[in-house]
Formats: sequence, structure tokens, C-alpha cells
Amino acid sequence: MYIFVAMKKLFLLIVCLCLTFAVAAHEIDGLYDNFQVSKGEAAVDIANEILAMAGDTTRFTMGTSTDEINGKLLKTMIYFHYDRAEMSEVINYAERSIAFFEQREDWYNLAGCYNTLGVAYQRLGKMEEAIDSYNLCNEVMVRMNEKEGSPIYEKNIRYTTNNMAAIYSSMGEFDMAEDMFSDCINMLGTPQNDIDYRDLATYLQNLSDVYLTQAEKLEGRRREEKIEKAVSLAEQSLDYSLHHGDRPSKVEQRMMVLSRAYFASNRIDEATKLLEEARQSAEAEEDCFLMTEIEILHGKYQYETAHYKEAEQHFQKAIDMAREEDYVECLLNAYRGAYEASRHFDFEKALTYFEQSVILKDSIFNDNQQMLVRDYQVKYALAEKEHQLAIEQENNKWQAKEIIALFIISGLLLVLLIITASLVRVRKIQNRTLARLNETQNRILSVASHDVKTSVLAQNMVLKLVNEHYDNMSSDELKDKLAMLKTGSDDLKDKLYNILHWIYGEMGKESTPPEAFNLLELVEAGLRPHSEELRAKDLMVVKDIAPNLTCFDQVNVFNIVFQNLISNAIKFSRQGGEIEVRTVDDRDQVWVEVADHGVGISEDRLHELMHDKVSPSEGTHGERGTGIGLFVSRQLMVKNGGKLLIDSVEGEGTTIRFNIKKPKQ
Repeated sequence: MYIFVAMKKLFLLIVCLCLTFAVAAHEIDGLYDNFQVSKGEAAVDIANEILAMAGDTTRFTMGTSTDEINGKLLKTMIYFHYDRAEMSEVINYAERSIAFFEQREDWYNLAGCYNTLGVAYQRLGKMEEAIDSYNLCNEVMVRMNEKEGSPIYEKNIRYTTNNMAAIYSSMGEFDMAEDMFSDCINMLGTPQNDIDYRDLATYLQNLSDVYLTQAEKLEGRRREEKIEKAVSLAEQSLDYSLHHGDRPSKVEQRMMVLSRAYFASNRIDEATKLLEEARQSAEAEEDCFLMTEIEILHGKYQYETAHYKEAEQHFQKAIDMAREEDYVECLLNAYRGAYEASRHFDFEKALTYFEQSVILKDSIFNDNQQMLVRDYQVKYALAEKEHQLAIEQENNKWQAKEIIALFIISGLLLVLLIITASLVRVRKIQNRTLARLNETQNRILSVASHDVKTSVLAQNMVLKLVNEHYDNMSSDELKDKLAMLKTGSDDLKDKLYNILHWIYGEMGKESTPPEAFNLLELVEAGLRPHSEELRAKDLMVVKDIAPNLTCFDQVNVFNIVFQNLISNAIKFSRQGGEIEVRTVDDRDQVWVEVADHGVGISEDRLHELMHDKVSPSEGTHGERGTGIGLFVSRQLMVKNGGKLLIDSVEGEGTTIRFNIKKPKQ
């Protein structure tokens, strides 16, 4: 039922989008289709109507050649859709134009169409197709340059190469981008005029940006070399822009790149001063986009130098400007920066920024989906329009009805396929879940049968040894044997304790009413049974808990989880280490964190633990751990409506946190 309702809403959305976006495009596209099937004076009249609709004052006469009219109209259709950001239609008419100009060996217009095709693919995010189109454009330009040797061809080759290099840089292929930006510089050679210097400034800036991005992933001397190159190129780029009449926005962009280079080379004061000059220039030019980018960069500088509150203020300014001007990408970057900065001093504010960034990402996703629907709808509308034209020419109404019926049947079949696929996917998920639960249960039983039996047999052997050789044992030997029995007994108790709690939890018998309790008192009570273990390893427990912090939750669940976490922290801490027990206030709940600085957990084992797989491990003094305690704790927290989260770095330590409720105000 819900699937059919959703499909109905989706269908209505597609219809609305079609009516909203396709009206203007349909009108001029329809005129162009009519032009193609018209001749003589009628064709000329339609061509002039297309030009008028596109805002072109050119007019054709009966003496204008057919090729001239066709070439002019194809380019007009490309520009019309390009101005409206209808890139799918730009691609459609660019491909038609390529076939037209190639047949007539009009190489200049052919190269222009390939370049426009590349730009359209780039705008749609189809980078590989864009690169192919740019390469074809360059091939035509190189052929023309070899034949005629015009500077305009060399300049267009440079521009196209620069576009391809920018694509490679955005795709993370920095070596290719570096080579192509360098090719642009080499092709330009010695600048001859202001335009050449401004072009060179662009190539130097782009290459500097590539070096800075590469340096982020390097260390040591290689990183320093990249940064030194970036600084040198960025300084040249800014100098050329300042002294050869570049636009203010270009100068400000050069300043930003040079500022980044200075910051990367630890010239913090110079970086900040230059960025402030760029901000003042952008403010004077009322360039809101660059002002937003500069505020974001200011925030990053403050964050990197640990001035978190100042960083958050810059990011908030960027958020305000980006929201007002609808700079979506800037807004998302500003939200991310504000979240990272504020989580160092205001957890609640950080959560607010995080929520806003998630909402914005969802909105971007929906907008992209709508653009896809729009593009597909335009393509469908074009095909449908051509089909309707054929029907009108042939005057075959029955054929149109058959096609509509076929479309409806195909749609119904598609709906059935979607429903069937959804049911199959749900069934697979259920089967995987059931298999995982069975695997976990079998593992618990396996551990219980093996480890419990092992502990009992070991104690039985010690008792038998004491019984047979009691008279010959010294007091020290007897104490050792009793200590072994005590250790084995404690180990057996812990295993049975956790297994029983897991069984009761599965049977629904573990739940108890919540009650109010002082968290610090309960933590100290939970630490007392472990005093001997802590003393044996010379471990210090640091508690960061407010004395009057009151919670309202199931006390038995807290005790079980806390006991298991403390036991694990002791087991995997090194001799003389430190264990931290702290809290983080989160509105109507409190996060309790138990952190050690021990051996940590490997990524493979952490993945197993997060997927409720029980696996044995060994402590720093050879203590055996089965993994049951953590499994039981996680299960109890889930059943209690809470969470248990693990954060660990192998060799550095582990932090495990779980949440408990606070009393309602």
C-alpha cells in the first residue's frame, strides 16, 4: 500500500517538474523541429522566429544559404539552453552541430562545439566524457594551427588544456594536473602583453594550488619542497595580476592561494595579513562569494592554531553570508568547520551545526535528484515531441493509443519489479540477521562449554594436587595453590555472571524499573571489587564526575556494563598506567566514558565487536578474555534503549562510552 502511494507521489512530482521546466524549452525546440521539416519561405520565417525568441537580432532572407541558416540555428540552440543551464539539451545540440560542421569541414566551429560539449559534461559531473571532448577540441585546434599558424588557435589549446587540468585536479589525479598546468605555462612562453601575463598568473595559481594539495598528504622534506614551490608560484601569480590590470576578483583569488601557501609554511602572520587584505578588497567590490570563501579560510586558520572560539565565529559569518546568497557548497563547508571548532568548547552547539549540515546534505541530494528527473524528463519530452510530430504527419491516432497503452503496461511492470526486488531484499536482510543471531548464540554456547569446562577442570586439578600432597607442601606453596583457586574461581564467576545475564536478557527477564541514583557513588562502588587487580598492576583510576550528578535509569544494567568495561580496561592496561572514568552531559542524558591507554583493539577485531561477534583475547599480563562481557553489555544497552560505542587505536588505547538517562525536569 505504502509503495503504491509513494509511486503515485513520484509520478505527480515528475509531471509537475515537466510542466514547470520544459515549457520554454519545448516551445523553441518545437520550432526547431518544425524548421527541419519545412522548406522555402516557411523555413526562413520559422528560423527568424527562433532567433527572435533567443534574443538575436539577426534576420535571414530567401537569399541566405541553407548551410548558413542551419549552422546559425544550431549554435543559437546551444547558447539558448546553455544560458538556462539545461546541459542535457546543450549536449544534444552540440552533438548535432558536431556532425553538421564535420561534414562541411568547418574546423573552427567544430572545435568550438567540442569545447562547449566538454563544458556541458563538466557541469553535469561527467568528467571522463568532458576530458574526451576537450581532447577532440585540441586535436582539431592543433590540426588548424599546423595548417594556418594563428595565435588564436594556440590560445584556445591553452584554455582547453587548463580546463582539462582543472578536471584532473578535482578528480585527485594531481600528477596529471601538474603536467598539464606546466604545459600551459610552456605553451605560453614569454608573455608579450597584459593578457598573456594575466593568463600566466592563472596557470601559476592553479599549479600552486595543486602543489599545496599534494603537500597535505606528504611529510618531511618532500612536503617542504612542494610548499616552497607553491609559495614561489603564488607570489609570481599575485605580482603579475597586480601589475597587469587583472580584475579585482582574480587578484583576491591569487591572494587567497598565496595566503594558504604562507600558512602551510608556518608564516602565520603573513598568511593572516594577506587574507585580511583580500577580505577588504572583496568587501569593497561587494563580492559576497569571495567574502564567504575568505571567512571560511580565516576559520580554518584559527582552528589549526587552536583558537576554536574565534574559528567558530568566522565560520558563523560564512554561514550567514552563504545562507543569504544561497552558496550551497560554501554553506556546507562552513557548517562542517563550525562543527569541528565548537565541539572543542560547546558540545550542544556542535550538535546543532552537525544537524544543520546533515539537513543541508539531504537537501543537496534531493536537488540533485530533481535535476536528474528534470534532465530525463527533458529527454523524454523531446522524444515524445518528435513522435507526436510523426503521428501528426502520418495522421495515425490508433498507433498513438497503442504506444500510450504500452507505456502504461511498462510502468506497471516496472512497479511490480520494484515491489518484487524490495521484498527479496527485505527477505535477504532478515535471513542475514537470523544467521548472525544463530552464529552469536552458537559462539556463546561454545565459549560457555569450553571455557567454563576448562576453568572447572583446572581448579579440580589444583584441588587434587593439594589433596594428594598436602602434608608435603610448605605454607608458601599452599598459598600459591589457594591463590590459583581464587583466580580460577573469580574467572569462572565472571563468565557465568555474563552468560546468565545474556540468557535472562534474551528471555526478557532482565528488565527492572529505573530509579534515581548518584552516579559518582555507583562508580566508586563498582571500582571496589577491582581494588586488588588495580593494585597488582599499579593502575590509577582518574574520575571526572560531578559529585551531585543524579541519573535515572536501571541500576542493574549500569552495574553490569560498568563492571565489564572496568574489567576490560584493567585487563588491557599496561603496568603503571591510568584509567579514566568521565562523563559528558548531553541534554536529557549523560554519556559515561571508560578510557584506558593500553594495547588498544585492532581494526579487524573492532569490526567483529561492533557486529556482535564474540572472540577471545589476551590481556597485558596474560589474562584471558572471552569477549562475552562486551557482547552482553552491548546487548543490554540496546534492550534498554541506549547505545554502547567503541573508539580504539591499536597500540594507543580504547575509549568505550554508554549513555544513561537523567531525571525528567
